[in-house]
Amino acid sequence: MQLSRIVWMALAVLALGLMAYAMWEDYQDLLVLVRVQILGADYSCFWAGAKTALSQPHLLYDFIHNTDVQGWPLGPRDIRPYIYPPSALFVFIPFAVFPYYVGLALWVAVTGALYMWATLKVGAPWWVALSPCVLLVVDCGQMPFIMGGLVIGALALKDRPNLAGVMLGLAACLKPQFVLLAPLAFLAEGRIRTLMVAGLTGMVVCSASAMIWGPGIWFDWLAALPRFKQLVTTNHGLLATGATPYAWLTSAGYNGAWAYLLIPVAIAMVWFTFANKTEMPDRLMALFGGILLISPYAMNYEYVLLAPAVASYLARIRDPRWPLYGLATAGFLTYIWTPPALYFALALPLLRYIPVPAPISIRELSFFKS
Repeated sequence: MQLSRIVWMALAVLALGLMAYAMWEDYQDLLVLVRVQILGADYSCFWAGAKTALSQPHLLYDFIHNTDVQGWPLGPRDIRPYIYPPSALFVFIPFAVFPYYVGLALWVAVTGALYMWATLKVGAPWWVALSPCVLLVVDCGQMPFIMGGLVIGALALKDRPNLAGVMLGLAACLKPQFVLLAPLAFLAEGRIRTLMVAGLTGMVVCSASAMIWGPGIWFDWLAALPRFKQLVTTNHGLLATGATPYAWLTSAGYNGAWAYLLIPVAIAMVWFTFANKTEMPDRLMALFGGILLISPYAMNYEYVLLAPAVASYLARIRDPRWPLYGLATAGFLTYIWTPPALYFALALPLLRYIPVPAPISIRELSFFKS
């Protein structure tokens, strides 16, 4: 056996071992979280906001009021605000009419199904559902399932521009900062009709919210954003588990605004990736990775948006670079709750340009096939 092939096998075995260990550690962390935190700890904010919108909409962005509605059990200093735009209420209210745990179960099931449909649609393997960050969202009930389902689904539906536009527009109405680079991506692909439908969808939904709750509620939301930013940037625990360079710099004692120097990098990454019609995993990595690079606030559960791309690379068991993909994935899993995970994920597309010898067959790797 040639020395190069021995090295290839050694790296493959090392990658498998590191990934297995990282997964074990991540699952242990999740078990601890389940024991110390109520289910749907983040869904509760959506639930409380929707309840408030139905009864006392003028208090929608009163952080203390929404914390009281949740009856949050972790103490008076743990403020749990509703901070999403008024347009998002149309999605949250149908789940809030149910008792808390029933609504949570329906929320996770419906949004999780949308996410899995979209990820499978773009060719990601089914076992992306086993990723620790995916299971974290099942536990806390956060937004990445619905955001990933809508945006990834819109990317996949090139032959249905109207439906793709509606999905993209709805995503913008839910969490606008996470579609910040999407217009650039769709423009690079020449999908003008999809962008027009997305814009129209956003206008209709936002106008409807202003008609129902009054235009003043949008000014209330804008006024709440600086207060929420102050709440986050002074919470060391949140910063330590953030997913962005801004969070990492701030937690390290630096000015997080230095991260905005990465804006040209993110823009170039998205434009060239989509304009050159690269493979879908690279497009997902560029779009969501670029957004995380320039976002001031994003938590570790947002790695769910990168998980389909990471899993797609790991599924390339016949690629001679598989050991390198495995090592990068091991890094992603090792730091899955902290900012460095982003950088390991973004390294995956770059690894394709490293020359390596032809692979050998390891039967056990067939599990990773998509």
